[in-house]
Amino acid sequence: MRLKRGLVLNLISNVLFFLCGYVVHFFLGNTLPAAEYGVVGTIMTVLDFEYMFLSNGARQSIAKEISLQRFDIRDIIMKSLGFQMMVIAVFFIINFAGAPVFGHVLNDSSLDFYFKVAAFLIPANGLFVLLLGINDGLHRFSTGAIINTVYPIAKLCVIPLIIFWFQHDPVLGMEIGYLVALLVSIALGLVLLIPARDRLRERRSEKIAFSSVCKNTLSFSFFFIMVSLVLSIDTLVVKSVVEPASMAGFYTGAVNLGKIPYYLVSAFCTIILPVVAKSVGAGDRNGALNRVKEFITLIATFILPIPVLISASSRPLLQAFYHEEYGIAGTALACLAFSSFFMGMTVLLNMVFSSFSSGHFSDLLSVASLVVVIPLFIVSAKFGGISAIAIASVASTFVTMGISYFTVISRTGNIITRKAWITIGANAILWVLLKIFFTVFHIHGLFLTAGVYAIVYLCYLGILFACRVLVIPNTLFHARKAS
Repeated sequence: MRLKRGLVLNLISNVLFFLCGYVVHFFLGNTLPAAEYGVVGTIMTVLDFEYMFLSNGARQSIAKEISLQRFDIRDIIMKSLGFQMMVIAVFFIINFAGAPVFGHVLNDSSLDFYFKVAAFLIPANGLFVLLLGINDGLHRFSTGAIINTVYPIAKLCVIPLIIFWFQHDPVLGMEIGYLVALLVSIALGLVLLIPARDRLRERRSEKIAFSSVCKNTLSFSFFFIMVSLVLSIDTLVVKSVVEPASMAGFYTGAVNLGKIPYYLVSAFCTIILPVVAKSVGAGDRNGALNRVKEFITLIATFILPIPVLISASSRPLLQAFYHEEYGIAGTALACLAFSSFFMGMTVLLNMVFSSFSSGHFSDLLSVASLVVVIPLFIVSAKFGGISAIAIASVASTFVTMGISYFTVISRTGNIITRKAWITIGANAILWVLLKIFFTVFHIHGLFLTAGVYAIVYLCYLGILFACRVLVIPNTLFHARKAS
């Protein structure tokens, strides 16, 4: 039951994460000119890139090592904290001392001050994700989800800060609001660790080597650099090479909505590594493989329709969420919705590979992606604009997902059930039908669009249930007594 509750709460926390984030972006996008909103997008893109490196490496590494139950827990935590502080120092210096460089490269000297302020978000985020990793490793998924839920809600303080104190500098108000949210979440996380103090005091004779902590963290981090590049660097490329400047604002709007599927899939990624690693560590490879199949079936059934809905209705969605002029980024959003979903699946598949094997596949995939993706994005944006770079993005993520899938099944065997394949086919049909619907009927207004989404989603689930395709796996939610 703990796994069921943890998965549900993680999904809720991720839904709240993007809902609260979009409330902030809805406020900013509707109060700032497109060019100034592009500045917000640029700052957040750089932070997203740094967060992806800083956050996922430490969180996944500490969660995996604690779950395997091989080394002393406090030793793992202290050495992970030490390495995390080293990484924090590097990124703080890059942001603070390198602020003028960012302004020069991105052709906007006004960015200098904002990057210096953003540097102070780095240590707060680094400590925040370590707390999440500790809870993941202890299989306290519900506690981690609670902490992760408070953070996006606390970020809403950005709106009153801008309205009452930072009317003339909304970007600074956004940064201060995000810092306050992180500090509140860290304080809560420390308090919620108190009930687990007995488990943290458990002693094991074997200590983990600091070099192993560095290696594991960097391995995950370099992989998430690739993830971050595909999800974020396109915004920087658009800011740098696409004219006019307002295109960066339009593309930022598409990116913000396009990332929704990634946030939803990442709820499964958070849980799958420690759960599968624990089963593999106990010698139950078949049990671990069954868990993977069940997770993928759930994603194909409940999450895949989300990028289908967003992609098929991309233009009216952008116009309803922002302004009519944002419809120019419709093609970009249609591609980015699937791009973020494919990247989420790439992450999940690599977490599965990491649980079953200690090979360097993720490292090799990261290096290859770094070599290919950056020049591909630059050339696409230079000669094709925002639509071309979005097409390059979805093509890149589809290829990385495919490579990851075939690599994983070469080690584990089949991981996609017959019902999952049927659901994937149903979603392909759903996309075609929705594309026709939104082409013929012009839906106006955010609430009306959301109503159409809700009706379509419920009908989709109803049809799957009537056809006996929709079956929630029972074994997924039956935690063992040992857990």
